[in-house]
Amino acid sequence: MKPFGLRVVVALWVLFISACGVNVEDCLQDESCGPVIQVTSHDGALPADPYDPFWDGGPVSVKVELGPQMITNPKWPNPSTREVAVRAAKNNSDIVIMLEWNDTTRDSNFDHSALYVDRAAVMFPVTANKEAPSITMGEAGKPVNIWQWKSVGGERGQPGVRDNPNSQLIFQTIEDLNAEGFSTLTDQRQQDVKGVAVWKNNRWRLIFNRSLTNANANDVQFKQSVLMAIAVWNGSNKELNGQKGIAGWLLLKLG
Repeated sequence: MKPFGLRVVVALWVLFISACGVNVEDCLQDESCGPVIQVTSHDGALPADPYDPFWDGGPVSVKVELGPQMITNPKWPNPSTREVAVRAAKNNSDIVIMLEWNDTTRDSNFDHSALYVDRAAVMFPVTANKEAPSITMGEAGKPVNIWQWKSVGGERGQPGVRDNPNSQLIFQTIEDLNAEGFSTLTDQRQQDVKGVAVWKNNRWRLIFNRSLTNANANDVQFKQSVLMAIAVWNGSNKELNGQKGIAGWLLLKLG
């Protein structure tokens, strides 16, 4: 695998800025905090299938570079996933976010306690503050809402697993989480996020789906544009916890 070289320096600088705080008002007004993901408005139902034709003809795909996690231990200077394509859409009630990335190995397991499986997550600030939380899973008084997927699942046709013609295996383990700093990750008692991932042609397509707003004080509310961070773990590269590819705060633009 080729080293990151200059990309490491750039990524570390971006992550350093993100860790030290992003001015939320400036980011929302001048779109200066990172790549902008335009959320496409859609009148009808949003697709649950990652390979629905809607995704290829509707929302714009934005390539987001993932850098090394070098802020907290264990540091991870050379993650194997270096880029993720992001798309998003909403209707009057729900929002869907798609992540897509290359992965030549499907690292999955039927055991939910398995460690080295493929994973991905998106993270949002829960509360409105002048400065964004640290991307190291938030900080005290600045909680984050994390939607995490991991590739544990079942075969098509098994109870509770939806048929999908694109793959013999689909993976629907989505966790709705909160944190206020590194090593503070907790499950929400109320799980509001749904999703599905399909591995096809050495590539993952993952969808997160949730209502735009709800009554859960621990959830992000999509009333306006919000900040979002992204992380991807490759199981075959022994990536777990802080060992991941990461993108600092970017803008998920509604409207």
